[in-house]
Parts: sequence; structure tokens; C-alpha cells
Amino acid sequence: MKILSTLFISCLLFFTASSQSLKFIGNYSLGLPQQEMAQNIQAIHSLHLGALYQLPGKWKNLSVGLEFGGGIYAYKKIDQTFNFDANTSTVVPVIYNSDVTNFNLQTRYQLLDEDKNMIVPYLTAKAGLYTFFSNITIEDPDDPDGCHPLDKKNLIRDKSLYWSAGAGFLINPYIFSKYRKESPIMFDLSINTIRGGELDYINTKDLKDEQDLQTGGKPLLAKFINVSTQDVHQHKVAQVYTSPLRILEIKAGVVLKFGKL
Repeated sequence: MKILSTLFISCLLFFTASSQSLKFIGNYSLGLPQQEMAQNIQAIHSLHLGALYQLPGKWKNLSVGLEFGGGIYAYKKIDQTFNFDANTSTVVPVIYNSDVTNFNLQTRYQLLDEDKNMIVPYLTAKAGLYTFFSNITIEDPDDPDGCHPLDKKNLIRDKSLYWSAGAGFLINPYIFSKYRKESPIMFDLSINTIRGGELDYINTKDLKDEQDLQTGGKPLLAKFINVSTQDVHQHKVAQVYTSPLRILEIKAGVVLKFGKL
């Protein structure tokens, strides 16, 4: 992640030196999991920042750049019931917090001249790295003689390279005014399909108690201790699933053209 952050800052400084052709992009992204992934996790809500460099001359409709984003797809607190012998059980609060990060290099081709048109359609292609990670926080139960967690947090992390293709529109805000003119800010709407390799992640869409039957996936275990007997044992706190990265991404944001300020 440090390497990606350094690359992002270095490229941004380089682009700033040529600010006449530099565009800043910022947007909200709604990621809708598809296929097998849609059965296991909720929608991904993310914020993205990036920069595009518009090529000069006859290539001015083509831009290249990079983008970095982060978001969340689950935050839940549920009471898990853990049985630690034949006759007794303990209710333990468990907090599930699942997030994503996304870094990509991209190219964008505008089908019309943005200086002459109020609405500019474009095509885009991206390649990057998608990371899923989850914190599972196991709190101490109210029962002082019951089953207490030894693993307070379990970090699950996995990543995949991906490619993306999509289309969108740049909209000049003066389209709503009778005085139409060039604007340094454009509204940006797009839709993209994201395809990547296989990822491990916890099933946050249908979290259940340990004793409830769950099919598919593999158990994520955490260590507990029986305060009365000092017996150290394990309980399942989540199900880990593996599936290809498949997301339909809908984005809404703005493009700021530095050279037009």
C-alpha cells in the first residue's frame, strides 16, 4: 500500500507541473456484487479521488490517469451464542467491520469535444488492485464465569488484480442555464463492470450463530477460554467464502479542470 501511495503522489505532482491539461476527479461509487459474490456480501459504498492527464493536440480527447478509493460493505454487531460444554452457553457480542480499497490506472476517451458540447459521452478502461479486509472484534461477555475470547480481533485480508470497462457522461452544469458557456467543473456519471481473480471474504449478508447450519464456505475460528475450567478451545465466528471478483459499479461525481480555473 505504501508503494501505491507513493506512486499516486508522484504522478499527481508530475501532472500538476502540466496543470493546463490536468483534471481532478472525485466521486461516490456504488458497487453492486454480481454472480456468486452477490449471495454473500452487501453493496459496497466507496469514495474515490484521482487525476487525469489530457493529451495535447489531436489526442486531446484521450486522457490517462490514476485513481484511489476506499469504502465499506458491512458494519454489524450481533450477539453470538457459543456452547462451551454440554449444558452451558455464553452470549458474546461480536462486531463485524468489512472494508475495501481500490487503486487503478485508467484511460478515458471522450467521443465529443468537451469545449463545444454540454454533454460529452466517453469510454473508459481500467486496471488495478482491489483489496477486501475485515475486522472481527469479539467483546467480553457479561457472564464473568462463562466463555471469554482470547482472540479479540481477527483480520481477514485478500486482494486481487482486476480490469474494468465502462462508459459515462460529462455534463456541463451550465446546461441548466440559459447562458451556456464553458465550465471548469463537469458532472461525471458512469457505469463500469469490474472483473478480477478469486478473493476470500467473510459472509456478511447472512451472519448466523455458531450452532446454526451454514452451507458452503469454511469456518473462521477464534480462541476462547472457559473461566471456570481454564479450558482453551475454539468457536466459529464467521464463514469465509471464496469467489471471483465481480462488481457492477455505478459512479457519480465531478471533474475539475485545473487549466480552466
